[in-house]
Amino acid sequence: MPDKPPRNFTIDPAAFQGNSLSHYAVTVLAFACSLLARLALATLLGTSVPYLTFFPCIVLSAWYGGLGPGLLATGLSAAAATDLVLVPGGFTASDTISLLLFILIGIAISWLNHERGQLARRALQELTARRKSEALLIENEQRFRALIENSSDAIAIIDPHSTVIYASASTRRVLGYQPEEFVGRVVMDLLHPNDQVHAPALFAQLLAAPGNEIDNTVRMRHKDQTWRWIECVATNATEESHIRGIVVNYRDVTERRRLEEQYLQAQKMEAVGNLAGGIAHDFNNLLTIINGYSEFALESMEIGQPLYHDLDCIKKAGTQAAALTRQLLAFSRRQMLEPKALNLNVIVKEIERMLRRLIGADIDLAMVLYPDLGLVQADPGQIEQAIMNLVVNSRHAMPRGGLLAIETANVELDEAYARRHRAVVPGCYVMLAISDTGEGMTEEVQARIFEPFFTTKGKGEGTGLGLSMVYGFVKQSGGNIWVYSEPGKGTTFKIYLPRILERVPETPVEQPTNAAPVPRSETILVVEDEAVVRKLITSSLRKAGYSVFEASNGEEAISFCQAHTDPIDLVITDVVMPRVGGPELVKSLAGTRPGIRTLFVSGYTNTAVVRHGVLNAHTSFLQKPFTPAMLNKKVREVLDHK
Repeated sequence: MPDKPPRNFTIDPAAFQGNSLSHYAVTVLAFACSLLARLALATLLGTSVPYLTFFPCIVLSAWYGGLGPGLLATGLSAAAATDLVLVPGGFTASDTISLLLFILIGIAISWLNHERGQLARRALQELTARRKSEALLIENEQRFRALIENSSDAIAIIDPHSTVIYASASTRRVLGYQPEEFVGRVVMDLLHPNDQVHAPALFAQLLAAPGNEIDNTVRMRHKDQTWRWIECVATNATEESHIRGIVVNYRDVTERRRLEEQYLQAQKMEAVGNLAGGIAHDFNNLLTIINGYSEFALESMEIGQPLYHDLDCIKKAGTQAAALTRQLLAFSRRQMLEPKALNLNVIVKEIERMLRRLIGADIDLAMVLYPDLGLVQADPGQIEQAIMNLVVNSRHAMPRGGLLAIETANVELDEAYARRHRAVVPGCYVMLAISDTGEGMTEEVQARIFEPFFTTKGKGEGTGLGLSMVYGFVKQSGGNIWVYSEPGKGTTFKIYLPRILERVPETPVEQPTNAAPVPRSETILVVEDEAVVRKLITSSLRKAGYSVFEASNGEEAISFCQAHTDPIDLVITDVVMPRVGGPELVKSLAGTRPGIRTLFVSGYTNTAVVRHGVLNAHTSFLQKPFTPAMLNKKVREVLDHK
């Protein structure tokens, strides 16, 4: 065995430091008491007791004050014991030995008490340090637990078999389970069937080596049996002794995914709308020519002539194509709207009889109309068309009959609703809901329900443009439309249109008139960059008895008006033309010919004359494609308008 290191008996100078006056005061007091006790014993016994009474003084001083006070007590006691201070006289050799022995014992007592004090102080310091460490450990543990329990993210530890062995308190917030009921569940069993296909391979990759990390987004079943999108980061900590498992940090991103899907859907619809609108605009010019000249040809032929039937088929096909382009423009939000202050209850009641005939006797129609419904600014014809399209959609969803409900209400969409529906602006709206008890739709169908040409009907049963037209009209009117449906549980379409808070006089829906226009001899200037369309318009107007001039663009029209001093009663101009468009032309003519009447024609427009695709209340517009009869009727309306 190795020798123990020799004990160091040197006196540490620190042993004399740090003693307060109270330590030495106790020493003096103890010495005085010991001295009185010695005198009392000497008187009582009749003999000298030199050392006995001073030992308590030395022990008390050394125990209380340490080495310094102990040595002081020893010195004072030795002096008093030899009577050098109080009792004069000498002492013998035996007295000297006794004195030295007393002093040595006093020093030993002081030293031993000093060592005991050092050990006690050391033990106290260690105890204090240990308690501080324990308190710090408890504080850190409490802080860590508070961070885990109050985190919006949940934390779980799973074993290599994907069984949960630990769950943080946030499990309740994310998946609805209490931590104790979540422990023991197998994560793989909670995954969506589509995600279970790829999960085992990812989990095997995670287990391949300690420290591996994988992040993924999956669907997990909530305690309420709904599917939630969960974003998670898993780390392999199987070799860490205090974990021995897979640490998974995860959060619910269902709301974020829904907003992202809404944003992507809006982008897709916008892109498709731009394409559809561009096609419809170009196609409308062609249809104007096809329909116009086929009508001219039919007017010049007798019904029994060989080509009459063929031309009539061409005209009917052109009319059907024009209807398709109108639907495309509605979806792309480039159709021309003539909004009025409307009460949706009035619109619904006016078309109620037609709707009942439309749905058939096997479907019950229930109407829940809010009595004090607010007004909306919308095109009445488009509102009627949107309601009919939605009703037709519901009728096809109920082949064996059912219930169709139309509901109106005043609603206020707040900031919380707007956060869940990114396209919504918070405010006051009028809601129009159309619900049915039909077959319902899957999530996949709902995601595409407003796309043009998408249909779940059989071949030849629909164009797939009905709902896309409704979508475009609602968006163009500043509103929103949402669909709620589940397979076998029916469908509800909800339209939200901005409510007009100030009470504007309601404009009644204008009824079309079939009265034939009466031609007159007014002068009309036609401005159109498409030569064939321009020729069709001028020919139609000349046949109707008007005096017609023409220009191929805005610059030519301005030059003509400057050179032509006679009155011009009407300018018919295309909206979009090279260099100088229709709005710029009208603005230029307003300075030289104030009060001149104007009729705009176009496939679509989003220029200054029509802000956001909605006609100004004082602007006349004719949508392409149009026939000569439609043109003459509109021209007469503009000229006769006071």
